[in-house]
Amino acid sequence: MTVDLSILFGLGALGGGAGVAWMAARAASLKAQLRDAARHAEALRQANVQLERLRAEQRQDRETLERAQSEERQKVEWLDAQQREIEWLRRELDVRPKITRKRYKILTLGIKGTGKTSLTLKWANPLVDLGKVQGTKIERYERTVSHVSTKEELVEHIFEIGDWGGEHLVEAQHELVMDEIHGLLMVVDLAAKDGRQVDPARIDDQIREFQPQSLRYFFGSKTLTACKAVVLFINKSDVLAGTPVEIEAEARKHYRPLIEGIERFKNHVDTRVLVGSASYGHSTHHLFSHFVERILPKQAYDGQLLQRIKQDIHPPAAVSQTARLAAPQVELHGQK
Repeated sequence: MTVDLSILFGLGALGGGAGVAWMAARAASLKAQLRDAARHAEALRQANVQLERLRAEQRQDRETLERAQSEERQKVEWLDAQQREIEWLRRELDVRPKITRKRYKILTLGIKGTGKTSLTLKWANPLVDLGKVQGTKIERYERTVSHVSTKEELVEHIFEIGDWGGEHLVEAQHELVMDEIHGLLMVVDLAAKDGRQVDPARIDDQIREFQPQSLRYFFGSKTLTACKAVVLFINKSDVLAGTPVEIEAEARKHYRPLIEGIERFKNHVDTRVLVGSASYGHSTHHLFSHFVERILPKQAYDGQLLQRIKQDIHPPAAVSQTARLAAPQVELHGQK
């Protein structure tokens, strides 16, 4: 009996030790499972974070795509509008008259310092600041004189003025010989720049420059054929005293040899002598009217041009008497 109890007790002890070992093993297994579960939970959390980030990027990509699509639609609409405008402009061009520019060349000649550029700009570009004018070899100015339109065509009549520097008269003669010139403006003066009285020596120099032998070159066959008007403008009349009539008579007297030389050609080309002052605007407005009357065909006149010429011929009452030198008698579409 004593032996049996020892056996039972041994078996019980053995069973208790096995249970403890099993419990320890079970506890270790559960801890390992918990650690695995924690790792899986962390991995799942990180996966969720990455998923949210990817969703946010997807939303941004979708918004970027929508903006790009919207911009593309706007560009297509803009291009469609541009194409419609181009088509409209083409239709307008098809029904509008074509533009033709008819040019009439006027040449300005004279020795250095006579005021050619100032005089030319006074009527070619009345708004110019004469204080900034500088001498040059050749300057060309354009002034649109009139616009005449029909259903098929719009014709712009343009004066092209070539202003040759005083030291380049030989080259100017070459242009007279080679090109078709419609008007010739010869400028002489009564005094040097800033002069306050008549300079006889300077006048003699200019008469020699345009002596009869030289005039034959200026009035060659081509000039006499194409040229419609020759104007001798005696500048700086403000150095003379007296009434307009007395001033003109005295200025003409100083340049009588040159005037007589030019008038030898009056049977071949229209010649005219004007006395005035480019600085003060005396008689400068007559130049435009005279060249228009002699050069421009009557069918090229428009309403604005007619009004301008009427103003030049009949200046306002406020204009000073010294500016009222004889104006050219311009025929305005049947009006004399």
